Parts: sequence; C-alpha cells; structure tokens
Amino acid sequence: MKNRVKITIDGKNFTLVGEETEEHMREVAAYIDKKMTEVRQKAAVVALDASLAYVLTSINVADDYFKEKAYCAELEGRLLGMTARAKELSEKLAAKEAEIAAKEAEQAGREWEQRLKDLEDRLAFSEKAREAAENKLDSYMMAMEGSQQGGQKHTAKAKSGKR
Repeated sequence: MKNRVKITIDGKNFTLVGEETEEHMREVAAYIDKKMTEVRQKAAVVALDASLAYVLTSINVADDYFKEKAYCAELEGRLLGMTARAKELSEKLAAKEAEIAAKEAEQAGREWEQRLKDLEDRLAFSEKAREAAENKLDSYMMAMEGSQQGGQKHTAKAKSGKR
C-alpha cells in the first residue's frame, strides 16, 4: 500500500508517495531539510543560490551515505572476524572438553581396574581359605573315620575275647 505524506524541505512543500511508513518518510525529509539548512548557513553565496544549495546538500548526503556504507562494511568485516574467532574458540573448547572427558574416563577405567584387582585378590584369598577349610574338614573326617574304624576293631576284639 502506498503512503502519502506532506513534507517541507527548505521552506517548500512537497507530497511524498511511497511504500515506506509515513514516519520513515518524515524522518528522511527532516534529515534532508537539516542538511539543507547546514549548507545554507555555512556560506552566504549558497544562501542566495538554491541550485548550488541543492547540489551541495546532495553531495553532503552522498558523503554521509558513503561514510555509513564504509562503516557498515568495516563492521561486517569485524563481525566475520569475530565469528571466525568464536568458531575457533568453540572448536578449541570442544577439543578440551573431549580431552577432559577422555582423561576422566581413563581415570575411571584405572579405578575400576584397581577395584577388579582388589576383588580378584579377595576371591583368591577366599578360595585359599575355602581350600584350607576343606582340607581341615577332610582331615577331620578321615580322623573321625579312622577313630570309628579303630573303635570297631576294639569292639570286635573285645567280643571275640569273651568267647
């Protein structure tokens, strides 16, 4: 939708028609009017010659435009540099995080290996203790069997001696 707005530049009234908002068109007109006033105040010759004032105002506005354009290009260059630096730092951070995670995993692996070794040592000790207990039990059982067999021999001799 086209907007229409009445403006005044250098004391002359104009009607602007455009796609921009009325506020934007008024801001642009106020900027041009301000530049025109600055040009006219700087030299008496310009104050009397409207064509010269318009040309100098156009040159001043174009100068502002090119300065802003150069400044934007500089900012874009700085932004690209900062973006590249941020990417580089992000990659370094990711690498350090991976390195730390690997070290932590390695340490955890060593701790688990030590725990496993401790458990294996305890198991070996328990197996030796079990073997020793089984050997004692076997010795006790053999001693018991021996004493029971010996007791039966004495009982058999005693019975045979009575006859």
